[in-house]
Amino acid sequence: MPSAPDKGEGFIRTHDLLAELMADIQAAYQTIDADKQSQYLRRCVVRAVFSYIEAAVECLKVELRSSVRLGYFPEENLSAKDKETLGSLSIFPDQNGKFLTLDSNIKRTFKLASKIWSLDFKLRTGQDYKDFLSAKYARNKLTHPRTFYDIQVTDEDMEYHTVAAWWVQRELERLINSRIEDLAKTLSGPDRERLLSAISVPHEPKHQD
Repeated sequence: MPSAPDKGEGFIRTHDLLAELMADIQAAYQTIDADKQSQYLRRCVVRAVFSYIEAAVECLKVELRSSVRLGYFPEENLSAKDKETLGSLSIFPDQNGKFLTLDSNIKRTFKLASKIWSLDFKLRTGQDYKDFLSAKYARNKLTHPRTFYDIQVTDEDMEYHTVAAWWVQRELERLINSRIEDLAKTLSGPDRERLLSAISVPHEPKHQD
């Protein structure tokens, strides 16, 4: 496995990153079918789900920073809160920015995407979002355990984690599809149809029985 990208390969490879992490989620669920009560395998599912979620938010920020750097959205129109959310506009951003909780990071980043890309998009924060918050609470206990019970992933937790993965994947794809539809308005004929054909429909991750 290469430890660094080859020259010209790119620094982020966002599509490959998210595809690989989604494949991890699918593999984790497939593996747990052999032993659904295994706490180790359940914890593998949790780690795979939240690796994908954390990466999805950062990949979105990469695209937003690029839009600002390329002049599609004036940097001076970013508020102090926008800049705090977006982080450094450098190609090699400073990793010592303000810490945001994952739920705040998601909500603020999606809202900022709507602003920078001028989209009529609102993050859906209904029951699935509430289940995501429950999954995040369980994940936090798992990654910062203080008792034996903190590392136990219950059947209810497994349902929350499944919904969390589905919710983030669905909302990210809804946002990107909205972006594609907006860009397509500037095109006509075959080019427009070709771009619109890139719109995908999210597939719900397999639920734990």
